[in-house]
Amino acid sequence: MTPVLLISGDDDLLLQRELERQLDELRAEDPELEVDLQDVSELDQLPELRTTSLFGGRTCVVLRGVETVKGDLKVEVENYLDAPSDEAVLVLVARGIGRVQRIAKSAKSHGIRVDVKAPADWDDRGWDRLVGEEFRRLSRKADATAVAAIRAHAGNQPATIASQVASVCAAAPSVATITAEQVEDVIEGHGKASGFAIADAIAERKPSDALVALRGALEAGEAPLALVGAITFRSRQLLRVRSGAGPKDAGMSPNQHRRIKALVGAFNPGELAWCHDRLAELDLELKGSDLPDDVLLEVAVIELATSREVGAPFNPLATN
Repeated sequence: MTPVLLISGDDDLLLQRELERQLDELRAEDPELEVDLQDVSELDQLPELRTTSLFGGRTCVVLRGVETVKGDLKVEVENYLDAPSDEAVLVLVARGIGRVQRIAKSAKSHGIRVDVKAPADWDDRGWDRLVGEEFRRLSRKADATAVAAIRAHAGNQPATIASQVASVCAAAPSVATITAEQVEDVIEGHGKASGFAIADAIAERKPSDALVALRGALEAGEAPLALVGAITFRSRQLLRVRSGAGPKDAGMSPNQHRRIKALVGAFNPGELAWCHDRLAELDLELKGSDLPDDVLLEVAVIELATSREVGAPFNPLATN
């Protein structure tokens, strides 16, 4: 098992998918692997990697947003990479490595570097394969007409492709093989703003507005997983801006960057990382819980939109 793994690229969704694949491989190699997901923007120091896990398995620490690491934490990561522990795995996820060349070089010399790239615009087979992988990720089959229909609507935007595939799968649970007919039924006529209306209300710390937007989206037929995708997308934007990323590094226009930066201050220390993990939990709940999707979503949206002190008991009345 490699002690260091660097995953780099310029697309958040593709980075997340590659991280999921790599963690699946690591868990297959060591079923007792203990994974600790961390965002650089929420850390003051590197989590412990040289001490054996209390539960017997190896420790795996995932650092997301490594491209923004700085100060003492950056020095600590660089020093660790000079002599990484063979009894642990450090996974570094970076949206570009321009500012962390030493970290990237050390990571490659002691482990594996995976560069994640979207297919070229002209690579139709590559984009078809990406769409197909999103269907397979949800354990669904789709024919060539469905793949072509998704591409016609989503273009060459991985996040949009994932959102639309999730919407179609959720809306056609009993269809053995999804075709263009199901894609058109779901996507045509559905607005694209519903999920982001919820996400914006969460970012503005307005639980009641978020709940109203959620109910409106569900009544309009929006797929729960697509709504989670929109909220997650906004959460990651907030994390990138909180970490100090400028408009270019954050992948947004200067005006949008100013807007997101104004919202970041409404989150307490550690709260954005908590929200990211809560969204991952919600994703799993929607795929495996016996509770209705609308109940799971409402509980999660209220929790996400309500300001909290991380680690303290949750108070749903502590609204802004």
